[in-house]
Order: sequence, then structure tokens, then C-alpha cells
Amino acid sequence: MANVHILGAGAVGLSFAFHLSKYHEITLLTRSKKTDTFYYQENEVVTPIATDITDITSLTPQDTISICFICVKAYQLIDAFNAIQPFLAPEAKIIISHNGITDLTELTSQLNSSQSLFFMSTSRGALKPSSNTVVQTGIGATYLGACNTEAENNIDAFYEEVFSKSIAVSAIHKDMALLRWQKLMVNIAINPLTALHQVQNGRLLKPSYATQVINLLNEACFIAHKLGIDIALADALNSAYTVMRQTRFNNSSMAQDVKLGRKTEIEAICGYIVSEAKKLGLDTPYNRTMLEQINHLEQTS
Repeated sequence: MANVHILGAGAVGLSFAFHLSKYHEITLLTRSKKTDTFYYQENEVVTPIATDITDITSLTPQDTISICFICVKAYQLIDAFNAIQPFLAPEAKIIISHNGITDLTELTSQLNSSQSLFFMSTSRGALKPSSNTVVQTGIGATYLGACNTEAENNIDAFYEEVFSKSIAVSAIHKDMALLRWQKLMVNIAINPLTALHQVQNGRLLKPSYATQVINLLNEACFIAHKLGIDIALADALNSAYTVMRQTRFNNSSMAQDVKLGRKTEIEAICGYIVSEAKKLGLDTPYNRTMLEQINHLEQTS
């Protein structure tokens, strides 16, 4: 049994807190202790999540974090890491999970040679209808990849210790760059379109959305190839449509962000493709247009 901290009480953080708590001691780190209990709902069954809840601002130098999941938005990652960095054990293992692709240099530069950084990609569907409840809306695969040398060296033992029993339909992914791009492709196909049209993921299975999905992913695959990432358009489409089916009743995080007037992760998704294309002297008009449309929704909401 491991002592696991989870920073981020969103749908992903709470979902993993529930499943990990069956085999590990869980501490949920929050910005303020608003509730004594969080709940996980699967079908009609509602179960309390067995976790301690700690206000992150109340941590002291005596507190040590050995394993920490950081489940926040892409644009919140650096601030979230900086909040826990002073409390990390010398051989701490940090697992980040967010949509899109971000530059991890600022984060990895603060780790010592014995600290491990992992990236977790998951297509588990979860919805947070209230501040203290998460509802399972689909079961997809979860993959764990290594972001630095120390993580590469111990990923097998770490996966066996923390993930193997707790997280169903999970596996190790040996190619970190490919894993992050595969996650990005699914995000590009689903998140902005569901946000723009305010529909559930499964609605994108309709033929009326097919041209938009193909155009967005075709551009993304083209840029990936230019950067040495081998992702075929057929594979990207297959992955995206598989996740659409698995999470057909789910409202994507971006759709919820737009609906609630919150900042989205569009800069780390379509914005990442646009940015990388510009560095190559190229244009990606479909991703650029989607970036502009979502940014406009953010500004006017």
C-alpha cells in the first residue's frame, strides 16, 4: 500500500482517487477544505471516496510527498507543480495528467536526478455535476509513460506498485512523445467541436461532423510527421472515434468550460498545432480557425 497525494479535485482527480483508494492511502490536496467527503457515482450507486483532504496551503516542512498525481488543466500545471515542489521527497514520483501538449522543460529542470516524472493519458469518462461528486460516464484505457530518465528506469516497478490492481484497462506506454501526441489527437477531434456545438462526445459520431474531424486530424498528423512523430491519419481517426464511442454520454472538459465561462485548454490543443506549424513556416487553417473560435467564445462568455 502506497501513500498517494492527488492535486486536483476535478473529474479526473476524483475518479482516480476513488479507484486508487481501494489499494492505497489517498490524500487529496485542495486549495481550500470545502467538504469533508467526496463521492463517486457509477450507474446509480454512490460511494464515498476514502481519502484524507488537506488544504495545500496548510502543508508544513514536515510534510513529505512521495507520490503525487497532478490532475489539473494544462495552463495550471506549472503553478500546481510549484505548489508541491518544496514538499517532494528526494525520490518522489510525480504523475501529470492534462489535455494537449505543454513544454515540460520548466518542470523537469526543477527535479533532481532521483525524482521521476510520468505522464498519464486516460480516456476514462467522468463528469463532475457538483462540487463534491464525480460520475463515471465511460471506461476507457489509461496509459503511463516516462518523461525523464529516472522514470524510465523505474516505470515497471512503479506501475506494478500503484496502477496494476487499482486502475482497470491500464498499461505502460514506452514512447512518451508518441503517447502525448496520441492524447493530443483525441483532444483535437473531440474537445473543440463539443465545446463549439455544446454536444456530448457521442454526437460527433454523426456523419455531419466527419469532415471537420478529418480536416483537424489531417493537419495534426501532417505536423506530427514534420516533427518526427509517426501517426497515421487512419490510426488517429480510429482512436478518436473509439473514445467518442466509449465516452458517448460524456461532456468534454472543454464543453463544460465554455458553458461555465471558464478558461479552456485550447492553446495546448489546437493552439499547439498552430504554434508548431508556424515554427515550420506552415499554416494549419482548420486548427487555427478552431483556436480562434474557441478563444472568441472565452472572451464573450
